[in-house]
Amino acid sequence: MNIKTLTAGFLAMLMMGGAAYAMDSEMLQERMDEINQKAQEDAAEDRVKALEQQVKDLQELIHMMMESDEMS
Repeated sequence: MNIKTLTAGFLAMLMMGGAAYAMDSEMLQERMDEINQKAQEDAAEDRVKALEQQVKDLQELIHMMMESDEMS
């Protein structure tokens, strides 16, 4: 009787531990997904800023070329 009770208790403990681990794994996966999404958004924002700077630089270059042509 004692062995059956210990075995049942041990199995119940393993099942509860597995369920807790599964919940922790799910929570960790959700958090990792949030972090990855934030990183992608930040990278997209940086890319937009870089493209805006490139457009600005190209506009200045075109402006300088136009001024140079007018002076010639």
